[in-house]
This record gives sequence, structure tokens and C-alpha cells, in this order.
Amino acid sequence: MINHFINKKHRGTLSFLREFVCNPLTVGAIAPSSPNLAKAMLHNLTLRDEDTVLELGPGTGAFTSFIRSALPNPQHYLGIELEPRFVLLLKREFPDLHFIEGNAEQAVQLYQHTELKLPSVIISGLPFASFRRQTQDNIINNVAQLMASGSVFRTFQYVHAYALPSAVRFRHAMDELFFTHHRSQVMFNNIPPAYVLTWKAQ
Repeated sequence: MINHFINKKHRGTLSFLREFVCNPLTVGAIAPSSPNLAKAMLHNLTLRDEDTVLELGPGTGAFTSFIRSALPNPQHYLGIELEPRFVLLLKREFPDLHFIEGNAEQAVQLYQHTELKLPSVIISGLPFASFRRQTQDNIINNVAQLMASGSVFRTFQYVHAYALPSAVRFRHAMDELFFTHHRSQVMFNNIPPAYVLTWKAQ
């Protein structure tokens, strides 16, 4: 069992590194996020049987495994991932969850093809600090359309990129829609260190 876990983690890291080398702007990191960051991304989120979770950019499943553990009904999940090889990996590792190969800029359109109600929680692993202005705006617009009153959007930003103009712009744009966000303490036990950011629709 331990060897299986190590091999599974090793495969995910190699896949992540391969895609980073090929597509550094869309992948945004050289390795999957740590379990500590994954736990922080799910902190204080109590999911009920009727709740639905949308994950944008699940990558190799660093957050997905924790979402799966917290989700009462696996049919109430949708993951939208751009990289085809990641989608294949995710479908193999999480056969009871539903993944779509697609762009988060078309999240509303992709979501409408499912029979799911609007998500209670949106978890994002997307590298917003690496995105150009139009890409940010397109994704934010899709997120806004998918968030009903009381729903939560949660993402993270690396500490070293937190002050970049593109990262600041993303936070300001989200604040204009959903008011001031909550920022966690620095997650020093992730490499690189990161903040977890949370917005809640009124």
C-alpha cells in the first residue's frame, strides 16, 4: 500500500513537471501542491449531501483527493481541466468523479451540459498570476455566473507572486464582485509557500 502511494505520487509529480516544461503559463508550478495546502483549501468547508463542488484546474488531483474525502455524494462534483494528460490521469485515479477536458474560460457553458445545480463551492488551482488580463476577466466572469448566494470560491496564490500586478489585479477584480476576501496565514509547509484566498457570494 505504501509503495502504491509513493508510485502514485511519483507519477503525478512527473506528469506535473512534464506539463510545466511544455506549458509553464497554464500549469504555473513545477510540482503538485502539498497535502498541507490541500487541507487548507478545504478548511472549514462543511459539505452536505446536496452540495456540489466545481474544481477548476484540478491538475493531477492534489486537491481532488481531499475534496473526494469531504464530499458526501461523488456525483455532485465536476472537474474542468485543460491538459488532456491530466484528465486521463484524473479519470484513472478518481473513477467515481466526473472530469471534463476544457477551458475555465468556458466554465459556464461546460457546466450547463451537466445536470448539476449551481456549485456550493468552487475550488481553483489555476495560476491567475500567470494569466493575461483577458483570460483573468473571462474566468472571473464565468465564476460570477456560477456563484449563487452563499457559495464559496477558494483559490491560492504563492507568496513570491502575491505582489505581482496580475495577482493584485485578480484580487481587486474579485473583491469588486464579492467584497473583501479572506486571506489565510502563510502556508510555509507548502513549496513554494502560499496564501489561501476565500470569497463568499452574498
